[in-house]
Amino acid sequence: MHPNERHNGWVFTICYLFIFLAAPVFYVGIVQAALFDKLGASKTLANLPASTYLLGQIAPLFFSWLVPYRLERNMVVWANLATATFSTMVFLTLALPAPAEVRIGAVVLQGLLQGLSASTSFVFMQQCLRRGCSEAEVARTLQRTFSITPVAAVGGSLGAQFLLNPGLPGFPYPYDFAIIYLIAIPCALGIALNARRFRLPEIEPRRREPFFPFLMESARGYFRDRRLATTWIAYVLWYISLGVTANLALYAKEALDRDPADFSGWTMAIRFGGKAIGGFALGWLAVRAGLRGGALGCIALLILGSVWAWTTPGMVYLFAFALIGAGELGGAYLPNYVGSLSEATQSTRNFAIITLATPFSSFAPVFHGALTDRYGFGASFAFAIVTASVAFVLVALAARARG
Repeated sequence: MHPNERHNGWVFTICYLFIFLAAPVFYVGIVQAALFDKLGASKTLANLPASTYLLGQIAPLFFSWLVPYRLERNMVVWANLATATFSTMVFLTLALPAPAEVRIGAVVLQGLLQGLSASTSFVFMQQCLRRGCSEAEVARTLQRTFSITPVAAVGGSLGAQFLLNPGLPGFPYPYDFAIIYLIAIPCALGIALNARRFRLPEIEPRRREPFFPFLMESARGYFRDRRLATTWIAYVLWYISLGVTANLALYAKEALDRDPADFSGWTMAIRFGGKAIGGFALGWLAVRAGLRGGALGCIALLILGSVWAWTTPGMVYLFAFALIGAGELGGAYLPNYVGSLSEATQSTRNFAIITLATPFSSFAPVFHGALTDRYGFGASFAFAIVTASVAFVLVALAARARG
């Protein structure tokens, strides 16, 4: 193994350590839904930050065209500096006197802007990992990263739980939510500083063609391969199913007869505890059965999480967050499965195209909220189960598809 492989793998792991420390803010959904519930918003509106976050993830395709290979590491740095700025904006609206409408607007806007910056950071961080590591080392890095770093998210989530309930003396609502956003700012700066340490081999520069011809050729090149096309559709459906997450947190009011904010930290901690255990198990599966095997495991866990939430009563329902948290790793395994099917010079483009599945599914959280407002939580859970099941079948059949 080249020493740079191990170095780059650990740089990637440390970046995720910071990401997970700030999970209550960077993983837009649960805490934001609890905040909107406090502000008196409907379930549909409470799911809006999660939708704008997904919608914002259209940026990587443009940057994959614009950014030369020599600046791919810098894109991770700049994207996380932007994330620090957006978190500061929300912190100020919560820490200073402001109407509820202004706070709602700031959080919705932060979801959109963070979707832009987080997806850009994600695509170029994955590319830095793949440029600096063999496929076997990528699988080992994913196993290590998602076994160890979610423990940081458990700590960050328990800290958020303490801030929200019972809370710090002298820091009642909305200052409790403001502190959660304040903690996220140095975490984003830590990712930016650490990402500068990636060591990347040179790739021969490419000639940049006009954007729209690039877009059309990229789409043709990607969807010409039926394995890639099938995986893209599966990724859309996986994200639509994952859109149930914020709704799952709001379900605490029905399942436990308690305010969702009373359990936001606990649900995040359980979610990332499940991610840590799932990260080890899915990494073991990926090392032995390939990245496609890890992707299938993620989708299966997402199905099981929705089934569990729908069918189990009382406090036991909270275990659904552990299953959802482990299934959420599909966001790493499905794109890296696409990367394993791609040439090095095409992988950034293909990462960007698979990420376009995210804005295509951005309606999902709001749709889950609307289903609940109209038909109850059961309709939302059933929709999540069906979409994830179809995604599982598509990925299972993808290996048989021929280009």
